[in-house]
Amino acid sequence: MKTSVRGGFETITFAYMNIGATHMLELAEYSEEGQLYNVISCIIFSAFTLEAYFNHLGSLRHDDWSKVERKLPKLKKYKKFCDELGITPDFNKRPYKSVVSVFKFRDTMAHGKTSTDEIQMEIEVELGNINHFSVGPTWKDFATLKNAKVALNDIQQVIKELHLAAGLEDNPFSSSGSGLLAVQM
Repeated sequence: MKTSVRGGFETITFAYMNIGATHMLELAEYSEEGQLYNVISCIIFSAFTLEAYFNHLGSLRHDDWSKVERKLPKLKKYKKFCDELGITPDFNKRPYKSVVSVFKFRDTMAHGKTSTDEIQMEIEVELGNINHFSVGPTWKDFATLKNAKVALNDIQQVIKELHLAAGLEDNPFSSSGSGLLAVQM
């Protein structure tokens, strides 16, 4: 039987991105198999969460946000909101330095390039397992479980701070949207 549905609903994209980041972190913590890819996904989803929140907040605060948002780089959006809301971030300290690091990581991964890197460094090896060490590009060095945890936590803090300063409800992650739909029989 075919029927139709009509109505409307709101999707709060940053909440979905946050759920994705949290899920990827849980998978990374659960198993070392595929951990690098789950960590990468967590950090990228954290960046997506923040960028989507900027667009959410921008549309609530500015009628012309859809025109403005395309012209502003991600970090300038954040600085704009901080100026408007009286927040003074210190980008040398957490949670604010994570804003810069997750966007840098996201951009590196989104615009990935093959690289050839020279290396000379001291490493720790086990005598029985001399080939068990890791070297690689800076993005791979950043993609650790510890950094993923810090990134997700810090991005959530930054969003909560913006949300509260904007006079919005306490927990911005409490809903992923709502709607009213009717099925016609």
